[in-house]
Amino acid sequence: MSAIGELRIRRLPAGFLCLLVLLLGIIGMGSTVEAAESPYGVYVQDDAGVILPETAQQLYSHAVWLHDRTGTAQVGIVAVKAADLGNKSLENYAVDRLRQMGLGGKERNDGVLLLYVAGDEPHVRIEVGYGLEGRITDSKAGAILDQFFVPNMQAGQLDEAFIQTQSAIIREAAAEYGINASEMPEGSGDIASVQGEGGGWFSSLPGYMKIGIGLIVVLLFFLDFKLTGGAFTFAVLNMVGRRGGSSGGGGFGGGRGGGGSSGGGGASR
Repeated sequence: MSAIGELRIRRLPAGFLCLLVLLLGIIGMGSTVEAAESPYGVYVQDDAGVILPETAQQLYSHAVWLHDRTGTAQVGIVAVKAADLGNKSLENYAVDRLRQMGLGGKERNDGVLLLYVAGDEPHVRIEVGYGLEGRITDSKAGAILDQFFVPNMQAGQLDEAFIQTQSAIIREAAAEYGINASEMPEGSGDIASVQGEGGGWFSSLPGYMKIGIGLIVVLLFFLDFKLTGGAFTFAVLNMVGRRGGSSGGGGFGGGRGGGGSSGGGGASR
């Protein structure tokens, strides 16, 4: 056997296995994200099942409008059950959730979380990122809740509470950037286009199609090793490695957080 042939045999298992693991990871990640994430990304996460679909779409549309106009600012709405807090206080849970979601830009930290806890004694909190604490002070956050959320919630109009409170938060965040929030659309927007922004075409495919595409790709790479010794495969792996190493913070889709954080500013009711 020639030296080239021996080299191909030695390179095949390691390279092929590496590629196979990478491919299965991508497929698995797509399925996991699709199952775990809200279709509205970080902007509306209704874990308690209290927000109507049409309301969620309107909230999403408004949140995307703010992000598009400012480039970084994000307002996320989360509804959870009381049991979801575990042993954490409302305030600590809100800080952790905002950081987990990464609301706002990584440098500007201009994210805001509106957290609602459903239960016999419901609670609500506005958690403000570092970058907006000067605009939305603790007292202003409390005033927003007292004026918009609490009265609507007590009147049994929870969806209106979310809509009006989010609009008040967006007005403040937009004003921080010199943007007139009266330009914000009243309609619910097109949720299909937003889904496309967040996940891409691959995440929208059914599982069996992802598996089929994966098998075809594996077959193509196997033929590459068989015929060319894996020249194409290793070229692709090198390209992926260079992209991964050179990427910085980067941009993020309409439904993803930008890496923002919070120091505990805000108000609870």
